[in-house]
Amino acid sequence: MKPGSHLKTLLFMLLILSYPYVGEAIAFPEMDNMSTRENTDQGTISLLLQDYSKTDSVPNNVFIAKFQRENICDSIYTTVYGTLEAEILCNNTSEGLRYKTSRDSCLLPSSLLSVADSVLEFGILELPGNLMRSPETEEFCEVTSIPLIHYREQIRQTGSLYICNLTPMVKCTYQVSMNMDSDELHSFVEINSPGSKLIVQEIKNTTMLTSYFENSSEDIRYETICIGNATEKSDFEIVFDGLNKTNTIYAKDGSSIVTPFYDLERQRLPYTDFSNGYLKFTTFLMGEGTYLNVDIYSINQKVDRKLITPIGNNEILPFGIDGPHARNTTEQGISYLKSKNNKGTIWFDVEYLAQYNETDLEYLRNLVSNDSWDVGIHYSEELNSLPIEQAYKVMNEEYSCIYEQIGQKPTTWCSMRNRDNVTHAKYAYEKLGMFWRNGDSGVNAEKEVGNLDDDTWEWWETVSGAGMIYPVFTHELDQEPAKKYSISPLKFRSWVDNYYSKNVSIVSFYEYGQINRNTYDTFFDRILDNKSQTTFNAHTNGGRALVNVNVTAGNNTQVYDSTLNKSLNYTKEQDKSITFWVENNHTYNVYQESKQET
Repeated sequence: MKPGSHLKTLLFMLLILSYPYVGEAIAFPEMDNMSTRENTDQGTISLLLQDYSKTDSVPNNVFIAKFQRENICDSIYTTVYGTLEAEILCNNTSEGLRYKTSRDSCLLPSSLLSVADSVLEFGILELPGNLMRSPETEEFCEVTSIPLIHYREQIRQTGSLYICNLTPMVKCTYQVSMNMDSDELHSFVEINSPGSKLIVQEIKNTTMLTSYFENSSEDIRYETICIGNATEKSDFEIVFDGLNKTNTIYAKDGSSIVTPFYDLERQRLPYTDFSNGYLKFTTFLMGEGTYLNVDIYSINQKVDRKLITPIGNNEILPFGIDGPHARNTTEQGISYLKSKNNKGTIWFDVEYLAQYNETDLEYLRNLVSNDSWDVGIHYSEELNSLPIEQAYKVMNEEYSCIYEQIGQKPTTWCSMRNRDNVTHAKYAYEKLGMFWRNGDSGVNAEKEVGNLDDDTWEWWETVSGAGMIYPVFTHELDQEPAKKYSISPLKFRSWVDNYYSKNVSIVSFYEYGQINRNTYDTFFDRILDNKSQTTFNAHTNGGRALVNVNVTAGNNTQVYDSTLNKSLNYTKEQDKSITFWVENNHTYNVYQESKQET
């Protein structure tokens, strides 16, 4: 070979190596005319947009779920007030989804209904061991003048309508278009968007929305807004703000109200909050009412868009186990999770760990170090029952003990019987760097559900079948019959399979929280851009972040992680923008019209 040929070959190889490889293809970016730019505002992104007037069947993410099996209180209520039934219809009559609740004839004449309310309310609520007692619910019913017996019992009979597949976000807007019709003016629908407790009711030919909240004195207060004429559909917006812990309601005419989150402890969380993945509608028939129809025309979740926008992930579900209980009561369930590439959190309790031999302790350490299970703390005492300084002492000591025995710092926490509060949550976060598992932003958003166990399976079977994201824990996984607060093996496998079929991954509470808090925590700098390429640096809270880049993707668009020197998969959205995962302090290149050579 001639000397000149060697030189040409060398120059050609250097040229090839100067460009990033993408699989077996080579991307040839255009580096000329790159200009620095800001991460500018670019309108909004719709994360979920469903127009029910354009569908002839009920979508898979819309369903009715009940909480628990019937008990003696439910039977008494049905005998006196009649049987309630709820269903979802999708037809041309309503031009949308119709959430229909109906009741057969009441046993009593109307003149005796208020008397029956008082008598049954007193009698049923005073039953020994009655779990219906809830001071917060009783106060809410007193403030709203809603008979407690109806408020507690009707939801057990009819359940609630859920709309899921919404995306967790620190800030977002829910647009709702709906109407309601009933033969009793005092009937109403309760809407629970993340952090809110809203009641919609027709009053004097107008549709009124009332947003309730607990004030600093733990008293329930409210703000009311007119959202439309009762003869027409109502269009309104709910703006969730996890930074300021508020919900803002906007009516179509531009008027608005701002209220704190309903739950006072959620208002006081010391860290950034984010929304959950669903909206919930519950109907209540008052007086002699026999029906209440709620027509839902559309639901839209949107967020402010920038060139590069971090978004949450609605395909991960946080899960964990307490204790952990004896290895022979959880190992098979944990193995089944692993077979589906799932994991979770173990909330370690020092008293349970003391019962483990060294072999079993090594098994637990292996779950953490090799299978990516996360470490949490299940404090061995009820923190609410301790003086605050003693509670802090227990928290510090058991944190150190778990860290020493397992070898990884705990990231989330709870306590015996979940008897803890936001004061403990503030200390755990500021002094120990841990997030609270409990509360309205955690496992207590659905107060009737509790955890994943056989007693709540009726609700979970429906919810998991729809792929709805809801944070959850349990105790044992492998015993038949299951103990209290545990789930039997067949039900647990069915639960895992349901989410697997919906492409939902089961993860730790910490991973779930960090990814969704990244919708606020993540920022971008060194943004360079031209007609064919966008380059930027990503900075997260340490966890992964999902980002949407508002470019027009073509058939040859490529995404490249320059820090790891590898190409990345991405999702091409309907508007031709792209969504992909980024990591902390990495640099990314998006080549919109890359040329390829094989």
